[in-house]
Amino acid sequence: MRSTHDSRRWSEEAAHWWVLLHGEGATSAQRREFLAWVARSPERIEAYLEVERLVGTLRAGTVHWPDTPVESLIEAARASSHPVALTPTAASPVQIRGGADGAPRRIRVRWVAVATAAAALAAALGAWLWMPGGAQIYRTRAGEQRSVLLADGSRVTLNSASIVEVELHRHRRVLHLLRGEALFQVSHDPARPFDVHADGGVVRAIGTEFNVDLRPHYAAVTVLQGRVAVMSDQQARLPVLSAPFAPPPDGAARVRPQLERFPAPAGALILGVAQQVLITPHGMSAPRPVSDLTATTAWTRRQLVFEHRPLGEVVDELDRNGRQHIVIASARLRARQVTGVIQLDDPGSLLEFLSDVPGVQIRRSSDGARIVTLRRIRASHVSNAHPHVNSPRD
Repeated sequence: MRSTHDSRRWSEEAAHWWVLLHGEGATSAQRREFLAWVARSPERIEAYLEVERLVGTLRAGTVHWPDTPVESLIEAARASSHPVALTPTAASPVQIRGGADGAPRRIRVRWVAVATAAAALAAALGAWLWMPGGAQIYRTRAGEQRSVLLADGSRVTLNSASIVEVELHRHRRVLHLLRGEALFQVSHDPARPFDVHADGGVVRAIGTEFNVDLRPHYAAVTVLQGRVAVMSDQQARLPVLSAPFAPPPDGAARVRPQLERFPAPAGALILGVAQQVLITPHGMSAPRPVSDLTATTAWTRRQLVFEHRPLGEVVDELDRNGRQHIVIASARLRARQVTGVIQLDDPGSLLEFLSDVPGVQIRRSSDGARIVTLRRIRASHVSNAHPHVNSPRD
């Protein structure tokens, strides 16, 4: 029995596929991905057919939808150990053998059943498969966020002013985060690794959730669910060892968890839930724990959460969101660590905070930017100032 959540997800994915395949930009790779997606379960077939019916794409005069809901046909087919016999006659019944009492069960339908429609979909798309395709590029403007459902069922959510390049192949999934920040929710597929290239490093997943944030001098990789392998570009080209690991429990306690094999080369760093690593031009940092994962994804809720971060980094991140331009003209002030929460839709709260810091002076430049400087005051006065915006729990 499928859940309401699954039904909603398949309906959303089906709608995504319909829009993509009926547009002008669909590639051959995406069409192959659709055929793979729709073939995974009868529920996906049903969801796509429902979209087709709603938008009126099956309009042939000889086509009539079943009187019996497709879900009933699917459930009946699942209960049967024999193939469903479909008779394409306007009012002929369909016999499904293998009922509880062994007797055949009859469901009256009109033309078009799920299996027939699936074959028709595959045939209709077959002619498209050899059309040229390539990488897909998704981007956001300053102040914009975007969530993209990929053909393999994975989802990429882009933060403001971000760019990602996506290539989906039969045996691998390759993405390049070229700018900004993205949250990756990876559809589980151990046979087809999901590689995200960022700042000279590669984050490999087979079905998990993680966040990658490109900053001026490093890329921060944070694992939210499951685990990932982090490696250099050179390591990613090495042979895969497929080291076994025990996936985390899915909510129910497991005495002996079944081992899965993770496709990672020798020397790759394996990160688990609530761990973070920084990728720099000089290599990778040691993994460090993340105490509050909600702060990592606060940007998806239009918030900027910072804890003991240099003020300069906070201001730079606000600039990425295309809000009021603020220039910290004092190196000492840029390095000062601050803690708090700022609503991205109300960056003026940062200026309010800065105006309360002893010794700070704010002026407006001719181009509208706010220039923040630190006046000379007694050292003891500065050391006693403890910058703090709203509590991170607000």
